[in-house]
Amino acid sequence: MKYTALIVAAGSGSRMGLGYNKMLYQFDNGKTILETTADIFLNDQRCAQIVVVGSEQDTEQYQELLSDDRITFTIGGKTRQESVYHGLLKTTMPYVLIHDGARPWLSMDCIDRLLECLKEHEACLLMVPAKDTIKQVENGKVVKTLQRSLLWQAQTPQAFSTELILKCHELAIEKQFGATDDAQLVEVCSDVDVHVVEGSYDNLKVTTIEDIR
Repeated sequence: MKYTALIVAAGSGSRMGLGYNKMLYQFDNGKTILETTADIFLNDQRCAQIVVVGSEQDTEQYQELLSDDRITFTIGGKTRQESVYHGLLKTTMPYVLIHDGARPWLSMDCIDRLLECLKEHEACLLMVPAKDTIKQVENGKVVKTLQRSLLWQAQTPQAFSTELILKCHELAIEKQFGATDDAQLVEVCSDVDVHVVEGSYDNLKVTTIEDIR
């Protein structure tokens, strides 16, 4: 199954406190977060295209870091949702895996499971069971303790039929609806079920400096 990997890397990463985009942070091996994230897809022959969505000020540096015939670069929008949409407009494959650029520890096993799911379903969401007790809070007070066995944490990649997720993004623009992730757009803007694929707790998102220490 051939697919496009859409890597969202248009944010500023201000919570890292680095003074520069966290995607350009170098690990001890000399590779940046962006390069490490892209490597997993570059090493997968099923990945026929990689679309990297970056900010206007960072795209030139991204192009210097990543050079492969499969890679296309595009400029992001004001929000993550807009950035994904811009990336989808560049997508050429019938299936797309939308991935946070700041998740550099994705495993090939997770990709394998997502692609297996895509053989039968149009929307597949990588998730892990919640480890902590989650409580609903309003005005600084706990109003409900949610049943942990029913709670899962969403990760990326999130895998879709390109036709489906593009249509959902376009409907969301019409409705002026903002989602927290792409799977929610499928939930709200279609009647297609989103199927869960078990992810990995190692597939962490780099958000603060503690995440890389």
